[in-house]
Amino acid sequence: MQLQNIGLIKKLVMALIFAGVVLLIGHELELYLPDLEVTIQELGAFAPLGFITLFVVLTPLFASVDALCFAAGLLFSIGAGEFYIIIATYLASALIFFLGRYLLRDRVLMFIAEHKRFSGLNTAVNDNAFKLMFLLRLTPLPFAMLSYALSVTQVRFWPYLTATSGILIYNTSLVYFGYTAKHLAGLVSGVSPQNSVSYPMLAMGLVISLAVLIYVAKIAADTVKRLNLDKIDKETP
Repeated sequence: MQLQNIGLIKKLVMALIFAGVVLLIGHELELYLPDLEVTIQELGAFAPLGFITLFVVLTPLFASVDALCFAAGLLFSIGAGEFYIIIATYLASALIFFLGRYLLRDRVLMFIAEHKRFSGLNTAVNDNAFKLMFLLRLTPLPFAMLSYALSVTQVRFWPYLTATSGILIYNTSLVYFGYTAKHLAGLVSGVSPQNSVSYPMLAMGLVISLAVLIYVAKIAADTVKRLNLDKIDKETP
């Protein structure tokens, strides 16, 4: 019983720390948000295209996909932000595939040769194909690095692109985190960005999203471990 209480306390502490981090990020980004929103508004009808283009151009250069997804939640409505991130994720994934397979293949192969933890990826992907690629997308492996590594395997483009759907669970959750951070930070500071927002529902959605992410990541990690790919390096080059 005592062990259960300790476990519960640890989970509560982690939840409070996470909530504090979200509020802190939201508060800090709120200082720069007006300038970003003005820039987006100046683009007018081309604002979504500008953001998607920025995402697609920066992602192959190992820019933080997490930060870009979070920014989408700050800059757009929740529905629009989710939609733009889904489109941008597929486009960036496709671009990296063609860059890795046709333009940067030698460099990617050199990277894999220097990191022996990737040595079994080609064989494993050939054996399990879509299932493994989808599960790898559910893990916190860097998006660009994993995409480049997969691009030089024997997988075909469409299964590769379809398996990219796995990361949408993570990316769309980050959009929601950004959206929530903006509004909760506004509530704390006394300046609510949108009066129609239901803050209890917003907070509940945040908790549910976090729980889903943890659960999905655990399932993916356990499955990948059974496939003997748990030693893949999680660090960017």
